[in-house]
Amino acid sequence: MKTATLLTVNLLFAAATASAQVNINIDAQQRGPKISPTHYGIFFEDINHAADGGLYAELIRNRSFEDGPKYGAPADMQAWCTDAVAPSEMTVKLIQPTKKVKLLNAAQHNALELNIKATTEAPACLVNEGYWGINAVQGRSYRLSFFAKGKYKGGIKAVLTDRQGREVYAETAVEAVIGKDWKKYTATLQAHANDAKAQFALVFDGVGTVDIDVVSLFPPTFKNRENGMRPDLANMLWQMHPKFMRFPGGCFVEGQESPENAFHWEKTIGPIEEREGHWNVNWGYRTTDGIGFHEYLQLAEDLGAKPLYVVNVGLWHGGLTPVEDIQPWIDECLSALEYANGDVTTKYGALRAKNGHPAPFNIEYLEIGNENNQPDQRQQSDRYYERYDKFRKVLREKYPNIKLIGNVVAWGDDNPKWESDLEVDLLDEHYYRNPAWFADAFRKYDSYDRKGPKIYVGEYAVTSGFGDLGNMNAALGEAVYMMGIENNSDIVPLNSYAPIFVNENDAKWRPDMIRFNSSRVMGTPSYYVQMLMPQNIGTQVVKVAQENPYEAQRLKASVTPKKSRAGFATWLTKATFKNDDELECISGNWKQAGDESSQFSMREQCVAISKKVVDGDHYTLKFRARKDSGREGFMIVFNYVNPQNYCWLNFGGWGNTQHGIEQISGGGKMQVATKRGSVEEGRWYDITLKVEGDNVKAWLDDELIFDTMLKHDTSKGIFSSATIDEKTNELIVKVVNSSEEATTASLNLSHFNAKCARVIRLAANDGMDENTLQQPTNIHPVEQILSPESAKKVLVEIPAYSLNIIRIKQ
Repeated sequence: MKTATLLTVNLLFAAATASAQVNINIDAQQRGPKISPTHYGIFFEDINHAADGGLYAELIRNRSFEDGPKYGAPADMQAWCTDAVAPSEMTVKLIQPTKKVKLLNAAQHNALELNIKATTEAPACLVNEGYWGINAVQGRSYRLSFFAKGKYKGGIKAVLTDRQGREVYAETAVEAVIGKDWKKYTATLQAHANDAKAQFALVFDGVGTVDIDVVSLFPPTFKNRENGMRPDLANMLWQMHPKFMRFPGGCFVEGQESPENAFHWEKTIGPIEEREGHWNVNWGYRTTDGIGFHEYLQLAEDLGAKPLYVVNVGLWHGGLTPVEDIQPWIDECLSALEYANGDVTTKYGALRAKNGHPAPFNIEYLEIGNENNQPDQRQQSDRYYERYDKFRKVLREKYPNIKLIGNVVAWGDDNPKWESDLEVDLLDEHYYRNPAWFADAFRKYDSYDRKGPKIYVGEYAVTSGFGDLGNMNAALGEAVYMMGIENNSDIVPLNSYAPIFVNENDAKWRPDMIRFNSSRVMGTPSYYVQMLMPQNIGTQVVKVAQENPYEAQRLKASVTPKKSRAGFATWLTKATFKNDDELECISGNWKQAGDESSQFSMREQCVAISKKVVDGDHYTLKFRARKDSGREGFMIVFNYVNPQNYCWLNFGGWGNTQHGIEQISGGGKMQVATKRGSVEEGRWYDITLKVEGDNVKAWLDDELIFDTMLKHDTSKGIFSSATIDEKTNELIVKVVNSSEEATTASLNLSHFNAKCARVIRLAANDGMDENTLQQPTNIHPVEQILSPESAKKVLVEIPAYSLNIIRIKQ
């Protein structure tokens, strides 16, 4: 009797243990789409000093003396200064071309004139600080070049020193006889000490006048390219195994305020002294165009990536070329393609060969415009389909095999559409959202029309709820989304995270997946996701069936709280609301007078909440609201529990182009529903909000705008997918646990026998954990050997906040 009882207990315990595991059932014969050969890629844009002072290895800042404090201001001595040991003297001034003053060439608009009175004992120095310091590395060689002319007798040395100029790390004499004509001088320095904040100087010990221009200093570069890339940053890209590289942007393509500030490829090729450079007004600094069209193509080739070029359609931030007059933009596109793809017998193909690359680079993908198809034509979106068609007709005739990528709505729409009958190969979708949105989009592409254009997700990243620099929650949300894209590789053959780089000294955008300074570099958790996914891609999707005993119970709970509060909010807008309740100001500048509450700040997310508690999850609220001024409309806050958990009803959001309902859960924002619409300034609107459990109805005046259901936070949980690598005969299973609870997963195999297995894991102690330049490996991949339970079963521990990639050998 005791034996039977014990046996029963053991069987019950075994059954309970099995049911408590997450079961991931994988039948290797149940196949999905083939994995696209262009899955995954990278998107480079010069933002946050990603190029100059970043990936581009040039160490001298303002090498051509063209930089100024802001766009439209005269050039100045940015990053340069002088240092003279008394009684020596050195005076400097910028000079421009005149009848008497001849500069190096037409591309150069300034040079520096030095008037020197110095001796060997009391030299004079022209000093450059680089991009927030020059990284001196013991044993490293540096290639110096500059152009000079004048009347000068004396010696010239090149040195690397500490910031005070007291300790010399590298020194060499420059063999230079300065004459009346411009001449290029070169030298090599080798450092004997380390200092990430070193500076460069030209040291003069003679007397005379020297005009100097295009002072350049290069360390060793990636693959030893002459005008090449910083190796540690380029290697971060190489480790991502990109199948394509989109360039040069982004807003960088369009420019701002003037068409001259757009990217014009033909001004970015050839010797560096023949490159004019231009103002990167969009991101607030001047660029040398040292990474030019040729370097982008060369980098793509060096990374083993197909080049994907984005062309301007005659639109820039703040202006446009009328659609009837865009032929010069089309011609510019055609000449770029001839440079990249043309035979050496063509004009631009011959120029490519002259620049060191006789073989074509072979651009296969071309995007026509960047984010130029918004509903609001004022947002760089004037008559996009007409512009696209003009490019399309010419390109189909001249380059019929190039895949054309069209723009769709880039913000304010979770399901953008191509609203034209014009044929197009791919559509570029952009999503900057929160972790919950990306996790909820796991099955987004399952229902996409396979007969329509394919999708290129050209820009995506968690930009809300990412912490400071980019946390694990953000990375896991993106990982789940990428798994969904893999499952639909037939319809989404290309995707690329954005942006890539940020110099910590000039962060214009956050987050970015690679952060650096003059000497250090680190990847965020998002970087490691972007690295691991393409390293473990497989060749064909294998379908999985997941059984999670914990999920159903969690999703039964109601979203709407039993007790909450309501209130008002604005975004970059001043607005007034009629309301009798006393308000608690959460953010913004709120003032109450009688039954009116007005918000006067033009900042984002200005919120005031009623002190009155709404009791129950069934209620109706009525308000009046008026937009007073600003870019958007007004919002009604409801289901408010605390600043991390509430909902809001947004009328006239997204630049006064959309209405929407959004949920904020645990600080992450989810879009529940959107609808095109706007509100008028100065007009009173009647708003009715009816909440019945998780059902929400909203009226603007007498028009029903929304009748929808609130969403459960499905971003927290277990997500799984699988592919098979027919080259290595391995099953690759990806499992994300975005919750705070660790668990065990049983991988149950059919038509596949496990011989051995390993797991590559990216895990954090908390979803808010991040990497920093000081602690770059708080979160980084580790690998472990697994021991299969049998040929048909592999058990794997799934830690909280983790991405797990299990490779099972047949």
